[in-house]
Amino acid sequence: MYYEKQAKQCQTFLHHPNIHKFILRFKEQLAHNPFLQVAIFIAIAALLAPILLFIIFAIISTTFVFIGFMIIQATVLAIGASILSFVLFCIISTIVIAGLFILSVYYMIDYTNRAFNLLMSKT
Repeated sequence: MYYEKQAKQCQTFLHHPNIHKFILRFKEQLAHNPFLQVAIFIAIAALLAPILLFIIFAIISTTFVFIGFMIIQATVLAIGASILSFVLFCIISTIVIAGLFILSVYYMIDYTNRAFNLLMSKT
């Protein structure tokens, strides 16, 4: 509602005969005066430069933040995976060593029992 009112006022302003004449005269001067064209181009470029630099800076900053976040996440993931792999290796190694110890004790008892039975059977 407010914007429609403002747009209508802007259209009224632009269609005013004096403004319309001024715009046409300005276009003619631009067409016949290359120095004025260059001056206006430089003025517009000077006004747009900070805006464009800010937009470029924002895009580059966002990109670097995203890339940095991904690098940090990959590093944390690699460290976490290494720690979990180490813990899993230690648990499996402990279970295997305990199993081998129990197996060796079983074989020692079995070998001792057989040797004792052989000695007892010969007597």
